[in-house]
Amino acid sequence: MMRHPYRKLVQMELISLLFACIIGFSALVAGYIIIVFLSIYLVVLSLFCDAMILMYTRHSVEGGKQAVRGAMLLVFTTYFIFQL
Repeated sequence: MMRHPYRKLVQMELISLLFACIIGFSALVAGYIIIVFLSIYLVVLSLFCDAMILMYTRHSVEGGKQAVRGAMLLVFTTYFIFQL
């Protein structure tokens, strides 16, 4: 059985999205804003994994756009944490 060469990245992307959904929803219900930021960081991790997969599969323009989206979200989320 042949494995996908980027299987670990795909798994990490999907797992981080799943945890982001679960943690984000539970944080919104419980009312903890700091845990919402944790879920946003998990989305950033997912974006970076997707960017790496795209760059490795020779879709460098799309991968670059995903990396820039992830970096912007990381910077803005960190800024908002320090503004609390």
